Amino acid sequence: MTLHPGAAWGALLALAGAALILLTRQGTPAGALAGLVVALLAAAGFGAAALLPLATFVLGAGLLTRAGRERKERLSAAEADRGRRGAPHVAAKLSLPALAGVLAFLRAAPEGSLALVYVAALAGAFADTGATEAGPLLRGRAFGLRSGRLTALPHGTPGGMSAGGFLAAALAALAVAAGGWGARLLESVPAGWTAAGAGFLASVLESLIAGTTWGTRMGHFGRNVFLSIASGVLALSARALGWTGS
Repeated sequence: MTLHPGAAWGALLALAGAALILLTRQGTPAGALAGLVVALLAAAGFGAAALLPLATFVLGAGLLTRAGRERKERLSAAEADRGRRGAPHVAAKLSLPALAGVLAFLRAAPEGSLALVYVAALAGAFADTGATEAGPLLRGRAFGLRSGRLTALPHGTPGGMSAGGFLAAALAALAVAAGGWGARLLESVPAGWTAAGAGFLASVLESLIAGTTWGTRMGHFGRNVFLSIASGVLALSARALGWTGS
């Protein structure tokens, strides 16, 4: 059990980030507090470097949610409460990154593996948000699986996917992974590609199951938990196969 040397700087950045979330009304007070807890746990295990990919997701998601709101409202694809994230949103998408931070603090697993899971889960979360929020703005038709068949769907429908949404998801996952590598949280460039690829593929899997009976039973938050876990599992599988260069 060892506090990372950069934990103090990470804690200061986490506090600044929570204040920014409240000031810009990107999250509810409970959501900002939950996010602060996640950031502090990440800083304890990984140091200040963990805050760059986390901030990329949190602040990037806030910007995308607010972008083109009028068009999204016309398409019935806009988030409720003007996209303000509450504690349940944070718990669904950031529980795995928080757990990775705790395990890194406890030295319960190799730090490289935990950092990969951490970044991959954030990449998957941002990929999902990117597809959902930017897809309707990039126009083009959305499609999804219904009863095993590809069907045209309105934007904002669970499981709806569009070419623009795929592009936004890929760019979002790459942005988070680039932050993880740029902050030297990830060990190598291949690890960055792995985190981005795992997050993107997990977001596609989440979209594929969203329109199924299983996806409906899981609900929105259950699918977000699935997305996070799938991102981590895919990333660790790639590492086990030696694709991360470490």
